[in-house]
Amino acid sequence: MLNGKRHLFAVIVLCALPAGCTDDDQGKGDLHTAVSRCFARYPFRKGTAYDRFTCITNAHLRYGPGAVGTNYDLISQVDLASLRIGLDVDAGTLSVPEAEKELHWVTTKAQTQAIERINPNPAATMPPHRSATGSAR
Repeated sequence: MLNGKRHLFAVIVLCALPAGCTDDDQGKGDLHTAVSRCFARYPFRKGTAYDRFTCITNAHLRYGPGAVGTNYDLISQVDLASLRIGLDVDAGTLSVPEAEKELHWVTTKAQTQAIERINPNPAATMPPHRSATGSAR
């Protein structure tokens, strides 16, 4: 029953983050540092999922969406994925190297989405393709 309560708490906190945070536009570097400390303090190993998630959540509550900007929703998705991956490590269904690989994949996907939001049509900003003769197509 304790795991169910913890999971419910995690979902409630993630859903409330965008509405309950205060802005801190100057905190971008501080937020990153705080989250990095959470991963250092609570690395992927059995039994650390909720401690790591709580630490990260507290950092986000402190610095708020203004520290991240328009991609705050992507950060929340990565946080929830980190919790899910950590719970899989806790349950023994995922090894630490597999967990690290999964988190890397999730983070890369979020970064790609953030870049696509900034530049939704990358072909429009690319220089024209040049043929072997040097002329533009």
